[in-house]
Amino acid sequence: MGDLRLAWRNIWRNKRRTLLTAASIFLAIFLALIVRSLQIGWFDNLAEIVVQSYTGHIQIHKKGYWDDRDINNSMAFNDSLAAVVKSNANVDKTVPRLEYFALSSFEKQTKGVMLAGTDPLKEDALTKLSAKVVKGHYLSTGENSILVSQGLASYLGLTAGDTLVLLGQGYHGISAAGKYPVCGIVHFPSPVLDNQMVYMNLATAQEFFSADSRITSLSLTLKNPDEIGNTAAALKAEVDGGKFEVMRWDEMMVEITQQLKVKTAGGKIIIAILYMIVGFGVFGTVIMMTNERTREFGVIVSVGMQKSKLAMILVLEMILIGLTGLITGVAFAMPIMLYFKLNPIHIWGSMAQAFISYGIQPLMPLALKANFILSNVATVLVIVSLTCIYPVRRIFKLKVADALHK
Repeated sequence: MGDLRLAWRNIWRNKRRTLLTAASIFLAIFLALIVRSLQIGWFDNLAEIVVQSYTGHIQIHKKGYWDDRDINNSMAFNDSLAAVVKSNANVDKTVPRLEYFALSSFEKQTKGVMLAGTDPLKEDALTKLSAKVVKGHYLSTGENSILVSQGLASYLGLTAGDTLVLLGQGYHGISAAGKYPVCGIVHFPSPVLDNQMVYMNLATAQEFFSADSRITSLSLTLKNPDEIGNTAAALKAEVDGGKFEVMRWDEMMVEITQQLKVKTAGGKIIIAILYMIVGFGVFGTVIMMTNERTREFGVIVSVGMQKSKLAMILVLEMILIGLTGLITGVAFAMPIMLYFKLNPIHIWGSMAQAFISYGIQPLMPLALKANFILSNVATVLVIVSLTCIYPVRRIFKLKVADALHK
């Protein structure tokens, strides 16, 4: 305790030098936390949008389906598969779907569509599909009607209450044909989805495609998304790997994942450069401080203080300066991160329109997670510790006679 008190008094003998060093550390940790929080918050928000828009956190398919999305690669949704999924404590919701292409026709207009048979209640719990209804009403369980996306409805010239003809190829090449009343029109921000989606009850789709009790995918949402890796591994161990494949959303959305990795790497490089600049700044301050106090060190050693104890006090001084900058930097950054986590930054103008066109909300929330805060704090502490090597070496190599003449 006495050494700590002495170190604390020493750092305030030259207030300007201490404040400049602490300020550089404060600025480094403050900017690093804000930048990293913005990146992680944006990426987590994007991942959540992708998950909630359609895919779920994890999907189970028949082996080979993701590479060849043919209805003949559908799978039987039986009790054994349902039991495996239900037994995993981290699985929250399950949405079975039967998806395949069909040809839609209304009066003189025709267009290819993506037909998705699903459970309306489960689908709505995952994707909030009922909130996207702009005309008519949402699909009810057991209802022999369909939901049509707004862009597709506009192209075909139909509205709620009209009847749409669907033609296609069913399971094992059986012809698929049917007429279905349109109960509602749904709008998707993404043009890709808005121009081709048709939803119907899963049982209706299975009847249309002659694929009784079959689905093409089982989408899962998780209670704790951070455990997606462990959950996927556990499911892979439980299901028959020769029949089924378990895929995480980032394995299915490869393009988005690659973009996230590139941007994450870019952000880490920026933070690394920031820390490098600060590290050299702190190191320069340490060199200056050591050279200025060489005579002082010589006097202290000459009156009997051991070099090891003097080195320890000097290390304590640097740690105290580092902690001063760290604590104030984190203290200033945390309220900002918390505020913008609860109140995301709204993006306006052309950038907002670009986000909306891809089905992404034009929001940039900040993240507030202990792991990246602690990692940045640890990084600064490592930098401060490394800068202590120079003065410690100088003290142990100190020649008292030479130091007294400086």
